[in-house]
Amino acid sequence: MLRVIRKKAFCRALGPGCRSVIWFYGCSRSCLGCIADSMNKSNKYESYEPYQLAEWVINNQGIEGITLSGGEPFEQPKKSLEQFLKSIRKNSNLSILCYTGNRYEKLIDDIENQKILKYIDVLIDGEYQINNDNGQRWRGSENQRFHFLTSRYAAEKDKWLIARERQIEIELDLNGSILLSGIPSKDFIENLTTQLDAKNISIDFS
Repeated sequence: MLRVIRKKAFCRALGPGCRSVIWFYGCSRSCLGCIADSMNKSNKYESYEPYQLAEWVINNQGIEGITLSGGEPFEQPKKSLEQFLKSIRKNSNLSILCYTGNRYEKLIDDIENQKILKYIDVLIDGEYQINNDNGQRWRGSENQRFHFLTSRYAAEKDKWLIARERQIEIELDLNGSILLSGIPSKDFIENLTTQLDAKNISIDFS
């Protein structure tokens, strides 16, 4: 079973084109300044069989691909994650982008991880470092790297490396909470949180 704390059918803030985004529950790192820290400690998540989650993704018509975030995708049950991605590959032409706090060199030392990585087009690796958060597009901090594991976006490599614009998407759910998707700047988070706390409004950063 895969533990999912949040999913969004259509998002343009976490990768190229319109994408479905899945935030997996749980991360053992606790990086200073991580925007998903409170989410990972909430213990509120849903469990999915790999085929169920793949079916949800494939039914989202018009998307270019999926983005896996968290949490830490590679702390999910490895076999389930592999089956999920295999199903996406078999039944669609969607691209797959994945965030991880692990370094690629460490991941490929594990045969279970190798089975997962073969389905991923772009891996963004490395822990979030708040002092290296300099506004990189699709990356939280400068130390994080793009690994183009297939040819899908390889021609875009140089553009992605120098891009500095960031996008965020803000939604209000039925419970009155504000949901934020994307990678906001440090100042944005601090200012928005201060203003919302004053109004007793909670926000979920993902």
